[in-house]
Amino acid sequence: MTTTGTFEALFTLSVDMLCVAGYDGYFKRLNPAWNRTLGFTEAELTAKPYLEFVHLDDRAATLAEAEKLGQGETTIYFRNRYQCKDGTYKWLAWTAMPAPAEELIYAVARDVTQSVQAEADLKKAHLEAATQLASLIAVIDAIGEGVVLLDRQRRVAHWNKEASRLTGIQTEQALGQSMSDVGEMLRPRVDDYPTLQAHLASAGGPEFEGFHFSVITLQPHRELEVVVSPAVLAPTGDQVGAVLVIRDVTAAKELDRAKDELTAMVSHELRTPLASVVGFTELLLTRTLAEAQKHEYLETILIEGQRLTALINDFLDLQRMEGGYKRLDLAPCDLRAIMIRAATQMGDDPKSPIELDVPTDLPLVLADSSATVQVLTNLLANARKYSPAGGRIQVAARVKESAVEVSIHDHGLGIPPEALPKIFSKFYRVQTPDRRAIRGTGLGLAITRRIVEAHGGSIAAESDGIGKGSRFFFTLPVAGDAVQITDVLVVEDDAGFARLVEAELAIKGLTATWAPDAESGQQLARTAKPRAIVLDLILPGIQGEDFLAEIRASLGSSLPVVVVSVKELEADATLALRSSGTTLVLKKHAGAPREAADWISGSLTSRAVAQ
Repeated sequence: MTTTGTFEALFTLSVDMLCVAGYDGYFKRLNPAWNRTLGFTEAELTAKPYLEFVHLDDRAATLAEAEKLGQGETTIYFRNRYQCKDGTYKWLAWTAMPAPAEELIYAVARDVTQSVQAEADLKKAHLEAATQLASLIAVIDAIGEGVVLLDRQRRVAHWNKEASRLTGIQTEQALGQSMSDVGEMLRPRVDDYPTLQAHLASAGGPEFEGFHFSVITLQPHRELEVVVSPAVLAPTGDQVGAVLVIRDVTAAKELDRAKDELTAMVSHELRTPLASVVGFTELLLTRTLAEAQKHEYLETILIEGQRLTALINDFLDLQRMEGGYKRLDLAPCDLRAIMIRAATQMGDDPKSPIELDVPTDLPLVLADSSATVQVLTNLLANARKYSPAGGRIQVAARVKESAVEVSIHDHGLGIPPEALPKIFSKFYRVQTPDRRAIRGTGLGLAITRRIVEAHGGSIAAESDGIGKGSRFFFTLPVAGDAVQITDVLVVEDDAGFARLVEAELAIKGLTATWAPDAESGQQLARTAKPRAIVLDLILPGIQGEDFLAEIRASLGSSLPVVVVSVKELEADATLALRSSGTTLVLKKHAGAPREAADWISGSLTSRAVAQ
């Protein structure tokens, strides 16, 4: 078929009303849809100016639109009423484009009479029920469940705030839409669209009895229960609309699943090691065994006991995080030092070496250093555990907008695509043959996710599939405004003791910034410009003495430094500290924070007077 033939076929078969009109105000050509819609033949429509077919009230606007087209403008959307052969009028919606060289206008019209009528009916219904509806809407918006009201045409008449929160569809998007339209908007947001659309079609039907159905939304994951009830006019029993009530049952469902999972976990994960402990203990008590066999049995009991302890600790950690009982001790932290510490804790393994690719100029992050080490060691332990054949484990960090992203990439078993959305769920473990011999509780990644999210960060995983390794990555917020000019820098790994020192300093009217390790303290000493330092000697990573030497070299010896430590110091060690610029050495005890604050306050006041 030629291009011309194709065009003619499309022109003839189009359900839309296609036409060509001249600048002289006459139709030049029309497709058959015009006859089907208005009843006039093409000859009748082209015999007189098209303005004569336009409703009298719409002629001025139509003429103005035609003048714009004559000046070269394009009509995107314009509506007017056209007369039908039976004397009625239909609303047409127009899109048109001029061709000045030919003095022609190419246009497409569509019959939108039903839509216009629906709009008019909806406005009328709103006006009639305005007072009662205002009160009803106030009540509906105040309740904690999603409520959707459908009018007689089964279009959305009201969509409350909770419905928007639960579905992600804003009120202005939903109002006036049919249930089919709402289903289309929900298509990318739900797990089982065909089933949802079938239920919504039932709710949008002319007559139905009450029913309910479930919906699972994807991002964020929610389990919703939807109850659909007809709105019945009492005197006649006619159905005049419908009400959809949307309840978020995610927490209840998760609680039920957690109970089931806990029961299964207790019956398997706890029973198995307990059986080993009891069994081998019974053998040791009732039989005479060789020393080597006794040692083997005791070693098994120890391993199973440690497994039980780890399982219980993981479970309790997760419960504390979910219940909000575990508070994070946030402070500006040197993430590079934390990553090095975590890699060191994992130890050397020539089969699966850990490689760090971390810039030296990473900004400080606002984090709980101990919890962040836990996140990293969890992910590194998984990377090794699920790389039975070995391979490098690459750990990297980079700045990403107002956060720092950390990634752990292994070359191990990989993760199947269907498991990725569930990988951070409680008790979830990927069920593949190559993992059956690998022990685990299914709690480590759930704990890791909770810790990261409690920091205000996010965590995700990606994999190209089975046998192709995996990459876990999470973000922590950059410290930013948390780093400010301060009076005193407190370098102390014990969060509770550091907060006590800060409180005592605050009583003296002094501001303080806490650094959980020496590496973070080194950066803060340069950026926060403290007037004094409180220092613990026993720190993770760089020790207090080395930190003090670096500070003296970079900031000079005039900065007052108070050492508060449990470390037993001989006379020569104390002398060495004083010679390196320490102005006071205190034994760490309950009253030490107050003593340190009193001394620093007095020292800074004396200096101010002297100046």
